[in-house]
Amino acid sequence: MQRCLVILSQQDQAEVLLNMAAQFLARVNGNRMDVLAAREPPTQVLGNMGLTDESAAVLRENQREWADSLHTIFHRWLAEEYGSGAERLSKVEVNWLDPEITVDRIISGYGKDADLLIMNFPDSRDSDQKKLATRSAIFQTGRPVLFVPPFWDRPSGDHILMAWKDTEGCRKAFASARVLLAQAKQVDVLQTPASPMPMDILPGITPERVEMNPSDDASKAAQSILGEVDARRADLLVIGGYQHSMLYNRLMGSATDYILAHPDVPVFLQH
Repeated sequence: MQRCLVILSQQDQAEVLLNMAAQFLARVNGNRMDVLAAREPPTQVLGNMGLTDESAAVLRENQREWADSLHTIFHRWLAEEYGSGAERLSKVEVNWLDPEITVDRIISGYGKDADLLIMNFPDSRDSDQKKLATRSAIFQTGRPVLFVPPFWDRPSGDHILMAWKDTEGCRKAFASARVLLAQAKQVDVLQTPASPMPMDILPGITPERVEMNPSDDASKAAQSILGEVDARRADLLVIGGYQHSMLYNRLMGSATDYILAHPDVPVFLQH
C-alpha cells in the first residue's frame, strides 16, 4: 500500500486530512500522495436545462476560488511537513490536482489508481456532488477508504480496534488493514460468541479478542462498537462497510451509516 489519494472538500478540514495522509505514508513506508480538489462542472451542479453561459461562468469562478483557497492551505502545509522541493524528493512524492471533473471520472481516473482513499466524514455542508463522490469512493473503487474526523489532532494507528463480521467486505477491510498492524501497539478484535474471527484472517498477529453481544438493530450494533472504541481509547476503527444492499440499508438502517454520522475516531472502511 504505497499510494494514497486525499480528496479535499471542506477548507477547515483540509490540514487534518493532509496530516493523516502523511502519517499513514510514514507508517507503511508509502511513497506517493495525490491531493485532489475536484472542481464541479456546471452541468453537474445545474444540469443542462438550467445552465446559461453566465451561470456557468459564475459557477466556474466559485469553484476556482474554492480550489485556490485549498491550494493555499496545501502549499503552506507541504512546506511545513516536507520542506523544500529538493528535500521532499527523498521523502515522498506529493502531487496537487484540481481539475474540473465529474464524479465518475474521479473514481475511474484517480480512485482506482490509489491504494487508499482519505476523506472527511460526511458533512452537512457537502454539495450533492461531493456526497455522490463519497458514496462512489466506497462502492465503486474497490479500495479502502479512511474517514478522518474534523479537527483530529493525534496519532492514529497505535491502538486499532477491528470489528469482525464474517462478510466479504469485512474480510477485504481486514486484509487491507494488515499493513497497519505491524506498527500498532495494540490490536483488538470485536467479535460475537457465535461468529469468532478465524485464526487465519490476521496471520502473524495475536489480537485481544473482545466479545460483544449480537444485535439485529443496526443503530444498537453501531453504538456498541463505538462504545468499545471509547472505552478502550482506540485511535482507529476498522470495519467492513455496508454489508447489505442499498435498498435494505435504506429500509432497515445501516450500522455503517450510524458510524459515519458520528465522527469520533478515524474509520478505515472497505465495502
